[in-house]
Amino acid sequence: MTLSDLIVHYLEQFGVEYVFGIPGSPLGPLFDALKRSEKRGGPRMVLTRHEAGAAFIADGYARESGKLGVCCATTGPGATNLITGVASAYAEQVPMLVITPQTRLRDLGFGCFQDSSRNGIDTVSMFEPCTVYNASVTHPHQLEKKLAAALTAAFGTPRGPAHLCIPSDVFAAEAEAPLQFPHLRELLEGPRALLDTRGVANLCDEVTGVLNRGAKLCLLAGHNSIGAGREIERFAELTGASLITTPRGKSAINPYHPQARGVFGMAGHSSARAALADEQVELILAVGTNLGEWSTCKWDPVLMNDKLVHIHNDRRCFSRSPMARLQVEGGIAALFAQLNTCLETLQSEGRLTMRHAGVDSLPAAVEGYLPVGITVNKPACCDTARSDAPIMAPQVYAELIRRLPQETRFFIDNSNSVPWSIHYFFHPRPENYHLSIEFATMAWAVGAAVGGAFGNRQAPSVCLAGDGCYLMSGQEITVAVERQLPVIFVVLNDQGYGLIKHGHRLAGKEPVDFSIPPVDFAMMGRAAGADAHTIRSMRDFDDLDWQALASRRGPTLLEVIIDPEEQPTIAMS
Repeated sequence: MTLSDLIVHYLEQFGVEYVFGIPGSPLGPLFDALKRSEKRGGPRMVLTRHEAGAAFIADGYARESGKLGVCCATTGPGATNLITGVASAYAEQVPMLVITPQTRLRDLGFGCFQDSSRNGIDTVSMFEPCTVYNASVTHPHQLEKKLAAALTAAFGTPRGPAHLCIPSDVFAAEAEAPLQFPHLRELLEGPRALLDTRGVANLCDEVTGVLNRGAKLCLLAGHNSIGAGREIERFAELTGASLITTPRGKSAINPYHPQARGVFGMAGHSSARAALADEQVELILAVGTNLGEWSTCKWDPVLMNDKLVHIHNDRRCFSRSPMARLQVEGGIAALFAQLNTCLETLQSEGRLTMRHAGVDSLPAAVEGYLPVGITVNKPACCDTARSDAPIMAPQVYAELIRRLPQETRFFIDNSNSVPWSIHYFFHPRPENYHLSIEFATMAWAVGAAVGGAFGNRQAPSVCLAGDGCYLMSGQEITVAVERQLPVIFVVLNDQGYGLIKHGHRLAGKEPVDFSIPPVDFAMMGRAAGADAHTIRSMRDFDDLDWQALASRRGPTLLEVIIDPEEQPTIAMS
């Protein structure tokens, strides 16, 4: 067994099904090991079309499968191309193993082809700021220990990509023994009791005091609240707290919950700010947010004040909240489960008065697309009955959500799609909505939607991208063609870099031309082997067989011609 085989055995132990990457001769031993693995039903290699695309696909795979995303690229420019996708995963705390090779150990520093050591183009140092673990393997005996360290870091707090740079001769070296750490997965996936119990008790006292005085609470759910939405919603139902989210926190809270008031921050809703500004609100719980610029509406004092309680599982984020009344560290779901139990106990003992208590369940049905409790800037933008006017992005969202199965996953690319979706995208299953806006890498969703389909073939993955984004990485559609993946690429074509154009106009700068020459994206899709259609009016949505489209084995590209002059809500409405 080679050390490459050993790496693959660890991936198999963690349930990894795929390794995404671009070939290169220094990776040869790893590719051989993956071929042997495929024959026995283990992890297999998927060739992508660009190294950044490999990282984006691994990102989407990790999000949808709940498993480790794994990507690889060859030395030199292969590694540097990979970095953008790795940086995006780092900003979004996506667990990933990143593997790059190095020239032979004995020849390092002597002008080898694509030497990526400190004596060449030092790619390991380039990975340092965008990984949770970053190491070179400089002896075969180091590999297994450093691999275990990388996997431990990838699943640590915070999660993120871990990078190993491995010389080609180390890849091919013989492993001396069976796995040294056969129980590593159980160790990393075992229960963790990281919870500031005293902080939770203090928080319970604060909440009880507010409620007994007849005052109100407001809760802001951020990105790290994803997966804890039900416990957070239960807290709101117990206390009557208004529920708002950051842009990235949209995936945590059902927008149709009776107490949901929308998004606070970039492209957010006036109803969210009004909830924070309510004079009766005495306590604001900021949960799982890093309190960055977009999530605080440029550090708006309506949020950043001494009413704030900052709750997070990564204490490094507390450096952003020195004004807070209280800081509580812990896993979000476990913390709110304990807090809810505490409040229910106090209520049963008669020591807690719920003057503003909410409802116990959602309404039986939701009337219309727009949630009742959320105020949008232009409701008419979502009116799908407007068939004669040029198409607007929110109409596309409403049509897709209405026509596709509820289990459909949506990946929003970093273009005009972002502000449109933050403000106007509403889905009763918020966990199906994926953004990557912390580093805001264009073309992320093109690859991530493919990775999402690898991670979950039972539901369509939808990529919503502008024409500029798709042109950056559209070649990854051929991976979906090759693997017959149910991916729907929706290209919102406004013949320009729309978000930049509208932002530039708002800033009052010179009339710079951000247009893109006309491109027939449907023809591009068909040329790549995908099914493809062009939508020029709302009536064209009726001409598609949506059931067949959603169940198709293989990708579909929908080019939607949207109004290039309709400006998305960029600032909070």
